Amino acid sequence: MFLEARRKFEEGGLVLDVDERRLVVVGDLHGDKDTLDAVLGRWDGEKFLFLGDYVDRGDRGLEVLATVVRLYLEGKAYVLRGNHESPLMNEDGGFMAELCILKKIPNCGELYGYIEQMFARMPVAARINGAVLAVHGGIPLREPSMEPASIAELAKPSDDLVLPEDPLVYQALWNDPCDCDAHAPSPRGPGIWLYGRDPTERFLKREGLRAIVRGHLYVGAGYMSHHGVVHTLFTSRAGPYRSARPKAAVLDGGVLEIYDVSSGAAVRTVEI
Repeated sequence: MFLEARRKFEEGGLVLDVDERRLVVVGDLHGDKDTLDAVLGRWDGEKFLFLGDYVDRGDRGLEVLATVVRLYLEGKAYVLRGNHESPLMNEDGGFMAELCILKKIPNCGELYGYIEQMFARMPVAARINGAVLAVHGGIPLREPSMEPASIAELAKPSDDLVLPEDPLVYQALWNDPCDCDAHAPSPRGPGIWLYGRDPTERFLKREGLRAIVRGHLYVGAGYMSHHGVVHTLFTSRAGPYRSARPKAAVLDGGVLEIYDVSSGAAVRTVEI
């Protein structure tokens, strides 16, 4: 299954153009199979878009990943890469330990090798109906000018993608929005940035987009908005996130409806 998905991801490229009037958007899952099952049950028969971070933190990452990949292969989901779809994180984040120690999978290293190569081919962004950018982290900034990179640049990486080493792909997986006007170094580490109102507005205007939907950031309430145009979803209660209130969203035309996964209730409506 993972080999088949690797081939299909490779054919699709790093940036997807998605033409779907209605999508269920899911944030970080981090091995939370129960929440994933709740999402799939609540929106059975819908088309999904997953924003990345399927593994690490929780102890059911393999089941989550296998379910998401199966949906992708069946044509029922679009699947993006998160920063945890990388050996850089899996060695310490728990996924390799889940495979080799917790689940005691024979030849777990070989299995992880197949998964690692699949991760490296996953798309890092999706342009939805020419209006919304879906991405795990956010806008990559060109150094040293700190101007937002274009979607076209993101689609043509200059370096290896396993870790990944390409700086724009790396930032797309790792950058976060901030309540600032310009940009700032991220506390997450070197080569990672916080992007504020100004670069966000310049990026959206240049690309002809209206909003960004992303994951990556732990949000206890499950949803957060920056500047009214950057929308963060968090969809996990696994591991250290037991107190979180997971949210998913339905993007239907120009409306983003935020739902509480546990109750199934709509909690916020956002005009895109």
